[in-house]
Amino acid sequence: MEENSAYFELLFVKETEGTITESEKAELAEWLTDPQHRTVYEEQKKLWASVGDLQKMKTIDQKRALKKVEARLFARPSAYYLKKLERAAAVLFIPLLLSALWMLYNSYQPGNEIHETVFNTIEVPPGTRSSFTLPDGTFVKLNAGSSLKYPVSFEKRERQVELTGEAWFEVKKDEHRPFLVSTSDINIKVLGTSFNCNAYPNAAQIETALVEGKIEISGKSGKNKFLMEPGELAVFSKQEKTIEKTQTNLDKHIAWTSGKLMFRDDPMTTVIEKLGRWYRVEFRVEDPEILNYTYSATFSGESLDQVLKMLALSAPINFRVLPREKSDDLEYETQVIKLTKK
Repeated sequence: MEENSAYFELLFVKETEGTITESEKAELAEWLTDPQHRTVYEEQKKLWASVGDLQKMKTIDQKRALKKVEARLFARPSAYYLKKLERAAAVLFIPLLLSALWMLYNSYQPGNEIHETVFNTIEVPPGTRSSFTLPDGTFVKLNAGSSLKYPVSFEKRERQVELTGEAWFEVKKDEHRPFLVSTSDINIKVLGTSFNCNAYPNAAQIETALVEGKIEISGKSGKNKFLMEPGELAVFSKQEKTIEKTQTNLDKHIAWTSGKLMFRDDPMTTVIEKLGRWYRVEFRVEDPEILNYTYSATFSGESLDQVLKMLALSAPINFRVLPREKSDDLEYETQVIKLTKK
Protein backbone atom coordinates (compact mmCIF):
# COMPACT_ATOMS: atom_id res chain seq x y z
CA MET A 1 0.00 0.00 0.00
CA GLU A 2 1.28 3.42 -0.90
CA GLU A 3 0.75 5.69 2.08
CA ASN A 4 -0.10 9.17 0.84
CA SER A 5 -2.60 11.88 1.77
CA ALA A 6 -4.76 11.47 -1.34
CA TYR A 7 -5.32 7.79 -0.59
CA PHE A 8 -6.39 8.38 3.00
CA GLU A 9 -8.56 11.33 2.00
CA LEU A 10 -10.37 8.87 -0.27
CA LEU A 11 -10.80 6.53 2.69
CA PHE A 12 -12.26 9.41 4.67
CA VAL A 13 -14.81 10.06 1.92
CA LYS A 14 -15.76 6.41 1.84
CA GLU A 15 -16.11 6.45 5.63
CA THR A 16 -18.43 9.46 5.44
CA GLU A 17 -20.55 7.84 2.73
CA GLY A 18 -20.66 4.52 4.62
CA THR A 19 -18.92 2.50 1.90
CA ILE A 20 -15.61 1.85 3.68
CA THR A 21 -14.59 -1.79 4.30
CA GLU A 22 -13.29 -3.22 7.58
CA SER A 23 -9.75 -3.52 6.27
CA GLU A 24 -9.84 0.08 5.08
CA LYS A 25 -11.12 1.19 8.48
CA ALA A 26 -8.08 -0.48 10.07
CA GLU A 27 -5.73 1.29 7.65
CA LEU A 28 -7.40 4.64 8.36
CA ALA A 29 -7.19 4.12 12.12
CA GLU A 30 -3.49 3.33 11.90
CA TRP A 31 -2.88 6.41 9.74
CA LEU A 32 -4.64 8.59 12.29
CA THR A 33 -2.20 7.65 15.05
CA ASP A 34 0.01 10.41 13.65
CA PRO A 35 -1.06 13.78 15.25
CA GLN A 36 -0.59 15.67 11.98
CA HIS A 37 -2.79 13.19 10.15
CA ARG A 38 -5.39 13.51 12.89
CA THR A 39 -5.46 17.31 12.42
CA VAL A 40 -6.04 16.95 8.68
CA TYR A 41 -8.76 14.38 9.38
CA GLU A 42 -10.63 16.67 11.79
CA GLU A 43 -10.50 19.60 9.34
CA GLN A 44 -11.89 17.40 6.57
CA LYS A 45 -14.76 16.30 8.84
CA LYS A 46 -15.70 19.91 9.60
CA LEU A 47 -15.61 20.84 5.92
CA TRP A 48 -17.72 17.84 4.96
CA ALA A 49 -20.26 18.69 7.67
CA SER A 50 -20.52 22.25 6.32
CA VAL A 51 -21.20 20.97 2.83
CA GLY A 52 -23.89 18.70 4.25
CA ASP A 53 -25.54 21.67 5.97
CA LEU A 54 -25.48 23.59 2.73
CA GLN A 55 -27.21 20.76 0.89
CA LYS A 56 -29.90 20.51 3.60
CA MET A 57 -30.56 24.22 3.36
CA LYS A 58 -31.67 23.78 -0.24
CA THR A 59 -34.58 21.60 0.94
CA ILE A 60 -35.87 24.13 3.50
CA ASP A 61 -39.42 25.35 3.06
CA GLN A 62 -38.52 29.05 3.02
CA LYS A 63 -42.03 30.38 3.75
CA ARG A 64 -42.62 28.10 6.73
CA ALA A 65 -39.16 28.80 8.10
CA LEU A 66 -39.72 32.55 7.76
CA LYS A 67 -42.98 32.38 9.70
CA LYS A 68 -41.30 30.48 12.52
CA VAL A 69 -38.47 33.00 12.67
CA GLU A 70 -40.94 35.92 12.71
CA ALA A 71 -42.94 34.30 15.54
CA ARG A 72 -39.82 33.89 17.63
CA LEU A 73 -38.38 37.31 16.83
CA PHE A 74 -41.52 39.27 17.67
CA ALA A 75 -42.51 37.25 20.73
CA ARG A 76 -41.59 38.79 24.11
CA PRO A 77 -38.35 37.03 25.19
CA SER A 78 -37.97 35.80 28.74
CA ALA A 79 -34.82 36.24 30.83
CA TYR A 80 -34.04 32.58 30.26
CA TYR A 81 -34.06 33.02 26.49
CA LEU A 82 -31.99 36.19 26.67
CA LYS A 83 -29.26 34.27 28.46
CA LYS A 84 -29.53 31.51 25.89
CA LEU A 85 -29.18 34.04 23.09
CA GLU A 86 -26.02 35.48 24.55
CA ARG A 87 -24.42 32.05 24.74
CA ALA A 88 -25.68 31.10 21.25
CA ALA A 89 -24.43 34.24 19.48
CA ALA A 90 -21.12 32.71 18.42
CA VAL A 91 -22.79 29.46 17.33
CA LEU A 92 -25.39 31.30 15.22
CA PHE A 93 -22.70 33.09 13.26
CA ILE A 94 -21.70 29.92 11.41
CA PRO A 95 -25.16 28.98 10.00
CA LEU A 96 -25.77 32.61 9.09
CA LEU A 97 -22.53 32.63 7.14
CA LEU A 98 -23.50 29.38 5.42
CA SER A 99 -26.91 30.85 4.58
CA ALA A 100 -25.32 33.90 3.00
CA LEU A 101 -22.98 31.70 0.97
CA TRP A 102 -25.89 29.53 -0.12
CA MET A 103 -27.93 32.53 -1.35
CA LEU A 104 -24.89 33.92 -3.16
CA TYR A 105 -24.31 30.55 -4.79
CA ASN A 106 -27.91 30.29 -5.98
CA SER A 107 -27.98 33.85 -7.29
CA TYR A 108 -25.30 32.86 -9.83
CA GLN A 109 -26.98 29.67 -11.00
CA PRO A 110 -27.72 29.45 -14.77
CA GLY A 111 -30.96 31.27 -15.51
CA ASN A 112 -30.66 33.59 -12.51
CA GLU A 113 -28.35 36.08 -14.18
CA ILE A 114 -29.39 39.74 -14.25
CA HIS A 115 -29.08 40.96 -17.84
CA GLU A 116 -28.31 44.63 -18.24
CA THR A 117 -29.34 46.09 -21.58
CA VAL A 118 -26.41 47.37 -23.61
CA PHE A 119 -27.06 50.24 -26.02
CA ASN A 120 -25.43 51.57 -29.16
CA THR A 121 -25.73 55.19 -30.24
CA ILE A 122 -25.08 56.29 -33.81
CA GLU A 123 -24.49 60.01 -34.19
CA VAL A 124 -24.38 61.77 -37.55
CA PRO A 125 -22.73 65.20 -37.52
CA PRO A 126 -23.98 68.12 -39.64
CA GLY A 127 -22.95 67.87 -43.27
CA THR A 128 -23.23 64.06 -43.46
CA ARG A 129 -25.83 61.30 -43.60
CA SER A 130 -25.68 57.64 -42.64
CA SER A 131 -27.48 54.37 -43.43
CA PHE A 132 -27.41 51.17 -41.37
CA THR A 133 -29.44 48.11 -40.38
CA LEU A 134 -30.61 47.43 -36.84
CA PRO A 135 -30.26 43.99 -35.17
CA ASP A 136 -33.84 43.04 -36.11
CA GLY A 137 -33.32 43.83 -39.80
CA THR A 138 -34.93 47.29 -39.78
CA PHE A 139 -33.25 49.67 -42.23
CA VAL A 140 -32.53 53.22 -41.01
CA LYS A 141 -31.24 56.40 -42.64
CA LEU A 142 -30.12 59.21 -40.35
CA ASN A 143 -30.12 62.78 -41.59
CA ALA A 144 -27.46 65.37 -40.73
CA GLY A 145 -27.22 66.37 -37.07
CA SER A 146 -29.19 63.33 -35.88
CA SER A 147 -28.63 60.39 -33.54
CA LEU A 148 -30.30 57.06 -32.82
CA LYS A 149 -29.94 55.03 -29.62
CA TYR A 150 -30.86 51.34 -29.80
CA PRO A 151 -30.14 48.13 -27.82
CA VAL A 152 -27.52 45.68 -29.05
CA SER A 153 -30.21 43.01 -28.77
CA PHE A 154 -33.93 43.80 -28.83
CA GLU A 155 -36.24 42.46 -26.12
CA LYS A 156 -38.72 39.65 -26.75
CA ARG A 157 -41.79 41.86 -26.34
CA GLU A 158 -40.84 45.06 -28.18
CA ARG A 159 -38.18 46.84 -30.22
CA GLN A 160 -37.58 50.35 -28.92
CA VAL A 161 -35.21 53.04 -30.20
CA GLU A 162 -34.66 56.70 -29.26
CA LEU A 163 -34.44 59.30 -32.03
CA THR A 164 -33.00 62.79 -31.89
CA GLY A 165 -33.19 64.58 -35.23
CA GLU A 166 -34.52 63.08 -38.46
CA ALA A 167 -34.61 59.48 -39.63
CA TRP A 168 -36.17 57.28 -42.28
CA PHE A 169 -37.30 53.81 -41.13
CA GLU A 170 -38.10 50.70 -43.14
CA VAL A 171 -39.28 48.53 -40.26
CA LYS A 172 -38.86 44.76 -40.40
CA LYS A 173 -42.32 43.29 -39.82
CA ASP A 174 -42.76 41.32 -36.58
CA GLU A 175 -46.34 40.93 -35.37
CA HIS A 176 -45.21 39.76 -31.94
CA ARG A 177 -42.76 42.62 -31.31
CA PRO A 178 -43.94 46.15 -32.19
CA PHE A 179 -41.30 48.66 -33.20
CA LEU A 180 -41.32 51.78 -31.01
CA VAL A 181 -39.64 55.10 -31.83
CA SER A 182 -39.29 57.43 -28.86
CA THR A 183 -38.65 61.14 -29.42
CA SER A 184 -38.56 64.11 -27.06
CA ASP A 185 -42.36 64.57 -27.13
CA ILE A 186 -44.06 61.70 -28.94
CA ASN A 187 -43.90 57.92 -29.33
CA ILE A 188 -44.48 56.06 -32.59
CA LYS A 189 -45.64 52.43 -32.59
CA VAL A 190 -45.46 50.25 -35.71
CA LEU A 191 -45.38 46.60 -36.74
CA GLY A 192 -43.94 46.94 -40.23
CA THR A 193 -43.93 50.03 -42.40
CA SER A 194 -41.92 52.85 -44.00
CA PHE A 195 -42.02 56.33 -42.52
CA ASN A 196 -40.00 59.46 -41.85
CA CYS A 197 -39.76 61.24 -38.51
CA ASN A 198 -38.34 64.76 -38.16
CA ALA A 199 -37.75 65.49 -34.45
CA TYR A 200 -34.88 67.95 -34.10
CA PRO A 201 -34.57 69.32 -30.54
CA ASN A 202 -34.65 73.01 -31.50
CA ALA A 203 -37.59 72.71 -33.90
CA ALA A 204 -41.04 73.94 -32.82
CA GLN A 205 -42.74 70.80 -34.11
CA ILE A 206 -42.23 67.11 -34.87
CA GLU A 207 -43.25 65.87 -38.32
CA THR A 208 -44.05 62.24 -39.12
CA ALA A 209 -44.67 61.23 -42.74
CA LEU A 210 -46.13 57.76 -43.41
CA VAL A 211 -45.41 56.15 -46.78
CA GLU A 212 -46.48 52.54 -46.23
CA GLY A 213 -48.31 50.55 -43.55
CA LYS A 214 -49.88 51.93 -40.39
CA ILE A 215 -48.45 53.62 -37.34
CA GLU A 216 -49.81 54.85 -34.03
CA ILE A 217 -48.65 58.17 -32.58
CA SER A 218 -49.14 59.19 -28.97
CA GLY A 219 -47.85 61.72 -26.47
CA LYS A 220 -45.24 60.70 -23.91
CA SER A 221 -48.04 60.06 -21.40
CA GLY A 222 -49.56 57.46 -23.72
CA LYS A 223 -52.77 59.48 -24.19
CA ASN A 224 -54.24 61.07 -27.36
CA LYS A 225 -53.36 58.19 -29.67
CA PHE A 226 -53.67 58.73 -33.42
CA LEU A 227 -53.64 56.14 -36.19
CA MET A 228 -52.02 57.19 -39.47
CA GLU A 229 -52.71 55.99 -42.99
CA PRO A 230 -50.25 56.05 -45.94
CA GLY A 231 -49.84 59.50 -47.48
CA GLU A 232 -50.58 61.32 -44.24
CA LEU A 233 -48.40 63.85 -42.45
CA ALA A 234 -48.77 64.27 -38.69
CA VAL A 235 -47.47 67.50 -37.15
CA PHE A 236 -47.01 67.68 -33.39
CA SER A 237 -46.80 71.17 -31.89
CA LYS A 238 -44.39 71.21 -28.95
CA GLN A 239 -45.96 74.38 -27.58
CA GLU A 240 -49.62 73.47 -27.93
CA LYS A 241 -49.09 69.72 -27.32
CA THR A 242 -51.47 68.94 -30.19
CA ILE A 243 -51.26 66.73 -33.29
CA GLU A 244 -52.74 67.59 -36.68
CA LYS A 245 -52.99 65.15 -39.57
CA THR A 246 -53.20 66.06 -43.25
CA GLN A 247 -53.22 64.10 -46.52
CA THR A 248 -50.43 65.59 -48.61
CA ASN A 249 -47.63 64.97 -51.09
CA LEU A 250 -44.80 63.54 -49.01
CA ASP A 251 -42.03 64.00 -51.58
CA LYS A 252 -40.35 66.95 -49.90
CA HIS A 253 -40.42 65.19 -46.53
CA ILE A 254 -38.54 62.13 -47.76
CA ALA A 255 -36.44 63.66 -50.56
CA TRP A 256 -33.36 63.77 -48.32
CA THR A 257 -33.26 59.95 -48.23
CA SER A 258 -32.27 60.01 -51.92
CA GLY A 259 -29.74 62.82 -51.52
CA LYS A 260 -32.04 65.72 -52.38
CA LEU A 261 -33.16 68.88 -50.61
CA MET A 262 -36.67 69.91 -51.63
CA PHE A 263 -38.44 73.12 -50.62
CA ARG A 264 -42.04 73.96 -51.53
CA ASP A 265 -43.16 77.39 -50.32
CA ASP A 266 -41.20 76.84 -47.12
CA PRO A 267 -40.47 79.77 -44.81
CA MET A 268 -36.89 81.04 -44.90
CA THR A 269 -36.38 79.90 -41.30
CA THR A 270 -36.90 76.30 -42.44
CA VAL A 271 -34.71 76.78 -45.52
CA ILE A 272 -31.63 78.10 -43.70
CA GLU A 273 -32.12 75.56 -40.90
CA LYS A 274 -32.01 72.64 -43.33
CA LEU A 275 -29.21 74.13 -45.42
CA GLY A 276 -27.19 74.72 -42.26
CA ARG A 277 -27.39 71.05 -41.24
CA TRP A 278 -26.95 69.75 -44.80
CA TYR A 279 -23.75 71.70 -45.49
CA ARG A 280 -22.56 72.12 -41.89
CA VAL A 281 -22.63 75.92 -41.91
CA GLU A 282 -24.16 78.62 -39.73
CA PHE A 283 -26.38 81.35 -41.16
CA ARG A 284 -26.56 84.79 -39.58
CA VAL A 285 -29.54 86.82 -40.73
CA GLU A 286 -28.75 90.54 -40.58
CA ASP A 287 -32.20 91.73 -41.71
CA PRO A 288 -35.13 90.04 -39.90
CA GLU A 289 -37.42 90.78 -42.87
CA ILE A 290 -35.62 87.99 -44.74
CA LEU A 291 -37.29 85.43 -42.46
CA ASN A 292 -40.68 86.39 -43.90
CA TYR A 293 -39.75 85.15 -47.37
CA THR A 294 -40.83 81.74 -48.70
CA TYR A 295 -38.75 79.59 -51.01
CA SER A 296 -39.24 76.76 -53.53
CA ALA A 297 -36.40 74.77 -55.07
CA THR A 298 -34.88 71.28 -55.34
CA PHE A 299 -31.16 70.70 -54.84
CA SER A 300 -29.42 67.48 -55.80
CA GLY A 301 -25.66 67.35 -55.50
CA GLU A 302 -25.02 71.12 -55.81
CA SER A 303 -22.15 72.64 -53.87
CA LEU A 304 -22.80 75.18 -51.11
CA ASP A 305 -21.60 78.01 -53.36
CA GLN A 306 -24.03 76.97 -56.11
CA VAL A 307 -26.93 76.77 -53.66
CA LEU A 308 -26.17 80.24 -52.27
CA LYS A 309 -26.02 81.76 -55.75
CA MET A 310 -29.35 80.18 -56.71
CA LEU A 311 -30.85 81.43 -53.46
CA ALA A 312 -29.67 84.97 -54.23
CA LEU A 313 -31.10 84.81 -57.77
CA SER A 314 -34.58 83.74 -56.72
CA ALA A 315 -34.96 85.92 -53.61
CA PRO A 316 -33.94 89.51 -52.73
CA ILE A 317 -31.00 88.27 -50.67
CA ASN A 318 -27.28 88.93 -50.61
CA PHE A 319 -24.85 86.54 -48.94
CA ARG A 320 -21.29 86.86 -47.69
CA VAL A 321 -19.11 83.93 -46.64
CA LEU A 322 -16.95 84.93 -43.67
CA PRO A 323 -13.39 83.62 -43.28
CA ARG A 324 -13.25 80.58 -41.03
CA GLU A 325 -11.62 81.26 -37.69
CA LYS A 326 -9.49 78.95 -35.58
CA SER A 327 -10.45 78.06 -32.03
CA ASP A 328 -8.06 77.83 -29.08
CA ASP A 329 -7.31 74.18 -29.93
CA LEU A 330 -6.35 75.26 -33.50
CA GLU A 331 -9.44 73.68 -35.08
CA TYR A 332 -11.47 75.67 -37.58
CA GLU A 333 -14.84 76.97 -36.41
CA THR A 334 -18.06 76.30 -38.32
CA GLN A 335 -18.33 78.25 -41.56
CA VAL A 336 -20.47 81.39 -41.06
CA ILE A 337 -22.60 82.93 -43.83
CA LYS A 338 -24.22 86.33 -43.44
CA LEU A 339 -27.53 87.06 -45.18
CA THR A 340 -28.66 90.60 -45.92
CA LYS A 341 -31.56 92.09 -47.80
CA LYS A 342 -30.93 93.47 -51.31
